[in-house]
Amino acid sequence: MNAKIKLENHDAQEIKYTTCYMCACRCGIKVTLEDNKVRFIQGNRNHPTNQGVLCAKGSAGIMKQYSTAKLTQPLMRKPGTERGEGIYEPISWEQALDVLTERLEEIRATDPSKLGFFTGRDQMQALTGLWAQQFGTPNWSAHGGFCSVNMAAAGLYSIGFSFWEFGAPDWDYAKYFLMWGVAEDHSSNPIKIGLEKLKRRGGKFVTVNPVRTGYSAIADEWLPIKPGMDGLLAMSMVHVLLKHEKFDYEFLVRYTNASWLVVQAPGQKGDGLFLRDENDHPLIWDIEKEAFRNGIDGDIAPALFGEYVAPDGRRVKTVMSMMVERYLDERYAPENVALECGLPAEAIERIALEMAHVAFKETVELPIEWTDVWGRKHDKVVGRPVAMYAMRGIAAHSNGFHSCRAIHMIQMLLGALDAPGNFRARAPYPKPIPPHQLPENNIDIINAPNTPLSRPPLGFPTRPEDLVIDEFGNPLRIDKAYSWEVPIASHGLMHMVITNATNHDPYALDTLILFMANMAWNSSMNTANIQDMLRAKDMENFGEYKIPFLVVIDAFHSEMTNFADLILPDTTYLERHDSISLLDRPISEPDAAADAIRYPLVKPDRDVRPWQEVMVELAGRLKFPAFTKPDGTPRFGGYQDFIVNYERSPGIGFLAGWRGKDGTKSLKGEPNPNQWEKYIENQSFFAHHWPDNQK
Repeated sequence: MNAKIKLENHDAQEIKYTTCYMCACRCGIKVTLEDNKVRFIQGNRNHPTNQGVLCAKGSAGIMKQYSTAKLTQPLMRKPGTERGEGIYEPISWEQALDVLTERLEEIRATDPSKLGFFTGRDQMQALTGLWAQQFGTPNWSAHGGFCSVNMAAAGLYSIGFSFWEFGAPDWDYAKYFLMWGVAEDHSSNPIKIGLEKLKRRGGKFVTVNPVRTGYSAIADEWLPIKPGMDGLLAMSMVHVLLKHEKFDYEFLVRYTNASWLVVQAPGQKGDGLFLRDENDHPLIWDIEKEAFRNGIDGDIAPALFGEYVAPDGRRVKTVMSMMVERYLDERYAPENVALECGLPAEAIERIALEMAHVAFKETVELPIEWTDVWGRKHDKVVGRPVAMYAMRGIAAHSNGFHSCRAIHMIQMLLGALDAPGNFRARAPYPKPIPPHQLPENNIDIINAPNTPLSRPPLGFPTRPEDLVIDEFGNPLRIDKAYSWEVPIASHGLMHMVITNATNHDPYALDTLILFMANMAWNSSMNTANIQDMLRAKDMENFGEYKIPFLVVIDAFHSEMTNFADLILPDTTYLERHDSISLLDRPISEPDAAADAIRYPLVKPDRDVRPWQEVMVELAGRLKFPAFTKPDGTPRFGGYQDFIVNYERSPGIGFLAGWRGKDGTKSLKGEPNPNQWEKYIENQSFFAHHWPDNQK
């Protein structure tokens, strides 16, 4: 007797589109639902990020949705019990929000810095950062120093964008691809699509990785480097390029500061700084005019190499001259770094020269008219088709910042940046180098009660005056970001928060809010000691915990939840509204500015609320100026209303698609009350494709 095979009842199923949250790639997904349950998850073929490709993690979102570890209701630690015991009493949402509001009101009215608000990879940092800024605390950051902070800072301080969300290889025209320290969990679907394109066209794929993982297994050449030696390898490649004079002279002159003049006056004021005119413009030596001229002007002929005497008598030399002096040193010769890197000297030199050959002998030229920043018109776009990509294998080391800068140095020498075939920026990047945003450091504003910060908590210092320190040089942030200890800390130093707060160094917190942040793992991978710190009590303060009040917001039970004083249960990504915004970490590709949303596909079966909604409500309760009307009543009816109607500046909001009252404007326009519906109609994403002359 033949067994009957149960088939899918497609008539009982419904398909909806949203954005994945199983990693930071934010792929488009097609979700099949049946009886308000997820049946299975597939990739969305129309989505610009993954084009239908979906990894195992994305498909496993169904496991996350039905995990038994989901939190089900607000909880308060039972009086008389200790942190870590996990003994809680259920409370209502109204009770929970009243407790939190009362505590936050007191902090904001007395000393706003006593609040620490730190989030994991929440993908909504434009909102959480705005919330912290409106509260008035400098103690906010998102994500951790153990991931890509070194890399992001290095790129933003060097080229105006960086690896990860800020840029991508141009897979359509690349002929040579060098991948540094990237594991398969990172940007896996776009990279898989790209590698297929590269190899189909016969391009060469070289990977630098101590382990021959999946990507390395299909590479044309694997360089099994010793861990942490990537920067030295990159510097050796710089040595080879300089020794053989394989660099793009025109690119260096036009798009970098290689020709700017640096003061050479040891022991004197200004030594090591750029020579500037009375208007603070950097100066170059014009080889045609034989005179010092503004290095920002377009009509100049800068000397790339040379040493000169400035009008005030100080000696100066070009950046390129200083770079050559350093990296032509035999210390960086392949034969002298081979043992440290664990690679043959022959391979180091050969790879560097192979990249140079492709960059200069296999150049891509596209007949596209464009106008440069100086107003000069060009009839073609020239690309050096050598693409690179790097990630945590480079960044997650103490030398990660400079290792990433060394990789960018190779790109600059080859002229292989933001052009066909190489590494291109994704909107809203590139930005000024570094971005103009500075972290709040006005101590009077930081200490002012019930007052928003005048600047965001995070930023990009360029001088001592930008550091977040007091008059004695002491850090003003609990994580010591932007202090003399860590002056460049683009994302903050989340992994130091619990340690510093426990040690009251530089001061004590009253309340610490953690959202999507399992700090047991994110604090220097020091799980046991971090849990001990959360239990630590201050005997000089009547035995109170050294971190007096800990609030944990998460959708799932974790190592952190048992240590919370108050637990607020979040929804899953399939149960809430989200915006993946151009103001934050969007899903753009080099050829298109793009953003996306999530919206509820299934109804929660628990007493949970999206943290986005809770933040908007708390902002109204605490009467943040950006969230309240002049009469003190809430300005927004919830998170959806906030996303539609909040404007950072006129016409600029969280979502870029279907703006304007009738939804006909892109990128900039008045709020559209039907914006969420338009995104849902378009499978939960928006893409504005750049014309060729804007790419």
